[in-house]
Amino acid sequence: MRNNTLRCLWRVKNELADCERCANLARELTIMLGVLAERRRSVSRWAKEYWIPVGIAPASGGLTTGDVMLSDDERTRYFMGMHALTCHAADTEAYVHNFNSQVPALFIVLRRSPSEDGHPLPWFVHSVTASPYLAQDYDDSGEDIVERVPMSPDITETLKDFVNRYHQEEEFKKRRRDKLDLEDHKFGKDPIFLQREKPAGGNLDG
Repeated sequence: MRNNTLRCLWRVKNELADCERCANLARELTIMLGVLAERRRSVSRWAKEYWIPVGIAPASGGLTTGDVMLSDDERTRYFMGMHALTCHAADTEAYVHNFNSQVPALFIVLRRSPSEDGHPLPWFVHSVTASPYLAQDYDDSGEDIVERVPMSPDITETLKDFVNRYHQEEEFKKRRRDKLDLEDHKFGKDPIFLQREKPAGGNLDG
């Protein structure tokens, strides 16, 4: 009798866990994207070149990581590979903030490739996010290249549908670290969620 009871409890526990996993998956949105970045010639005396994400593509089109899309005297554009854009129902406040900006954007995070992993490029795609809060955290680290690129109309429509389904306005909320006030930010450095012009020399981390 005791063994039967234990088996029943185990089965119920696993069924509940499966239901919870399904519920969590239902509250996520995942879109696979191809990422594009450029290696550009720098005018700075401190670096010969710099890297910058420049856009996304809906599919790889048979491309592989490291393939050259175009090249001239000033820049070389690379296909950086496919990466998942995953959006969570718990983060809809950040996506609303994104949509309220001048131009809705995706934020691409490049991280330097370890020399021993055999990656074909010196940088790899660490993250693609629609959350300006998460992008700001990466930008604050100072170790990654973080750049906003325009959000395509189809992704905008899909993400807005996702936000409309799960977003709930809160009546009162204490100030959070990720809800950044401009006056509290680092002196001389704009938040990543603001549209900004790149200096002629670009990022000196390349």
